[in-house]
Amino acid sequence: MSWSVSAKGTPAEVRGQLSEQFKGPLAEKPAGLNDDGERKTVQLVAEMIEQCLGTFASEKTVSASANGHISFAAGACQTVNVSIVPLP
Repeated sequence: MSWSVSAKGTPAEVRGQLSEQFKGPLAEKPAGLNDDGERKTVQLVAEMIEQCLGTFASEKTVSASANGHISFAAGACQTVNVSIVPLP
């Protein structure tokens, strides 16, 4: 299972875009992610990004993206990547 979100703009614009995108993986089962651990990870990532966006000036342009994948091939293994970058 995997998920991803990304947005660019002011912190407020990014918040709005990501809020809509996070609804997909966090939707009630079966529409969203099926694994509760991965759903919790996505929720925590969303909260962390929200906190980080609060550190930027309201007029600053930023790019934020996050993605994750969970595999059960050799036991549960979860990978998550998060990037929040101020743009010139």
